[in-house]
Amino acid sequence: MGDRSKKLGPRVTVSVTPADYDTLNTLADKDDVSVSWVIRRAINEYLRRHHQPTRALRRSAPEKRPAAPERP
Repeated sequence: MGDRSKKLGPRVTVSVTPADYDTLNTLADKDDVSVSWVIRRAINEYLRRHHQPTRALRRSAPEKRPAAPERP
């Protein structure tokens, strides 16, 4: 793994259909890039489109439920 994995960050493993795999290979070959590059680019575009502001890392305290009414 060496320097390359440190540069790119954590790895993610996904399974795709044979048809999607063939399409990814076709796109990669067309642009003379790796399938991994095509997938990283697709993820980047998806995240950019659906970006939500980052929430605070620590979780807020859970909401307290109102106390149950006392039984007569």
